[in-house]
Amino acid sequence: MHDFSISQQIAHHVIRKVEEEKATEVLEIKIKIGELTHLNPEQLTFWLREFFRQTPASRAKILIEKTPPIIQCKKCKYEGKVRVKKEDTYLFYFLAPFTCPRCGSDEVEVISGRECLLERIKIKR
Repeated sequence: MHDFSISQQIAHHVIRKVEEEKATEVLEIKIKIGELTHLNPEQLTFWLREFFRQTPASRAKILIEKTPPIIQCKKCKYEGKVRVKKEDTYLFYFLAPFTCPRCGSDEVEVISGRECLLERIKIKR
């Protein structure tokens, strides 16, 4: 249901923009989702297609870019990706506390990876 409700909100925003701009067609939308949101790009696309039926966005190209988690360590000032063994990736993002890969501190701030942004809407007037 998480993907459903997020897709619904995105579709609502896109259609509202179409109306505001008096557009005749949506050509493309670009969405950026952080890996920590646990959103599934295929599910987002599926639900957006459903919500866009019989709207000016029905044929829009849907581009989804996933962004990795980026942390910043408050102790050593490391800023970068979290290092995780490939086989542990899924569970790690759900369960593990983040620690600095440089100094091991748990005093880290997640600065990227939790976002869900409607980055661009290309329209035709």
